[in-house]
Amino acid sequence: MWFVIVGMMTVSSPINESTLRDALGAVAAARDWEPQTLARLEDFIRTADDYDLFRVNPIQYGASTEMGEEEAIELFLHAAKAGLFEMDWQLLCAYCPQVAGSFRELDQVHPRFQCEFCNAVNDVALDDYIQVNFTVSGKVRDNAYRHPDNLTIEDYYLRYHFAKGFKPPHGMTREQIVATLSREFVDIDAGQQCTFDFDLPAGRFEVLDLSHNLLLVLFVDGEVEAPQKTRIRLDDGRFDVPDRATGKRDKVLGDGNFSFRQAADVRPGKHLIEIENHMEERGRFWIVQYPQGFEPHRVEYEPFLSGKRLLLTPLFGELYKTQLVNEGDGLTVSDLTFLFSDLKGSTPLYDAIGDVNAYFMVRQHFEILNGIVLAHNGIIVKTIGDAVMAAFERPADAVAAAIDMIEALSKFNQTVSQPLGLKLGIHRGRAIAVTLNDRIDYFGQDVNIAARVQGLAEGGEICISRDVIEAPGVGAIIKAHQVTDDYVQLKGVGQKVDISRIAVDRAD
Repeated sequence: MWFVIVGMMTVSSPINESTLRDALGAVAAARDWEPQTLARLEDFIRTADDYDLFRVNPIQYGASTEMGEEEAIELFLHAAKAGLFEMDWQLLCAYCPQVAGSFRELDQVHPRFQCEFCNAVNDVALDDYIQVNFTVSGKVRDNAYRHPDNLTIEDYYLRYHFAKGFKPPHGMTREQIVATLSREFVDIDAGQQCTFDFDLPAGRFEVLDLSHNLLLVLFVDGEVEAPQKTRIRLDDGRFDVPDRATGKRDKVLGDGNFSFRQAADVRPGKHLIEIENHMEERGRFWIVQYPQGFEPHRVEYEPFLSGKRLLLTPLFGELYKTQLVNEGDGLTVSDLTFLFSDLKGSTPLYDAIGDVNAYFMVRQHFEILNGIVLAHNGIIVKTIGDAVMAAFERPADAVAAAIDMIEALSKFNQTVSQPLGLKLGIHRGRAIAVTLNDRIDYFGQDVNIAARVQGLAEGGEICISRDVIEAPGVGAIIKAHQVTDDYVQLKGVGQKVDISRIAVDRAD
């Protein structure tokens, strides 16, 4: 939908020098950093505007300081652990830039919610609309956006309630969109009222008060009528509309489902809107008008740190073991690539060289695979007997890791008397992220398919589903290897799938 940055630069708050010094020292001790990394971060904390230090996007920060994305993410993870910043999981609406929820812990995020701003019904996906960002700690420096009631009403709506990085649709600028759709911003104090004259064309007309999570939607349609009047009373934390019958209304707009909690019908033409505040506190109102035929679009953002990517960052798992997904709910991941491995003939291995020696070799093979997974931006989700389950954000990384695994194990086999044969399968798709045994695990049909695809492989072979083969970058990675296509029935899944068999090293 739309978003604009407005308002004046906020005055910097004093720095708590001892807290800043101690926290920077902890970050410096965490790892070796590139020259100037911590100096730039300290300068940012000292000199940046309050809005710049509010919900910092580490990927954008990295780009502005010529850091790599992974290094920037790690910098802010360490900075949050040291107390320089506070990490938030921002739950975003898919149909407007509204921050629907801000959470310190991932287990507070729930998989389905309704946006208070636009009333869209959302299903949460870790990769699309959970944005992880960082706000400077109040113990280091206070920030105006920690006190939203003190912000101007424009900043309250357009900076505090809306997410950063929104990409305006249709080639419009942010200023153009707001200028087109916004009719009025107004604070109305306790016991006061304001009257507005509007000429309403056909479309949708809305009155919001997000300080009380209220939205009144007027659907404007039909013939032009004589001047109309609508009184809106803010009373007891709700809108009372004595002039009109209002009620819940469900609508499909564009590709979204909207459940408007309070809606009414009016005719086009001159319209007097009278808002009375009967409460003992201020109401913060934004009046918005959507033209006829306006359909919400899924919001697009500049690159940001998604919940999915953070869960695939090994450092996050090391530093934040307590931040896990609520086991009772689970969260959807729309697109993740899963790699399953298994050792061929591991049972005879124990018979041939004994339990202790065999277990030692299996542990060595785990270490080799773990290093390769990390080198290709993945994580080991779990080990299952002699098998490994790994997850990657990009299919190409998973395929490159699989090839490296087989080649590395082939070299390892030159140093042992009993060679190991590695079988691998890769598939991409949806999954549910849940907490199991104090760690993040993934479940779902596509996870099952990935495991079954692995079961089709022979030693030294990688079986890859069609969805992975067709992903960007995969063709270039596998072109040096023998590839044969197959169409097979997957046991326990009840469907046939197209797979490609990649022969890397036949370790029979």
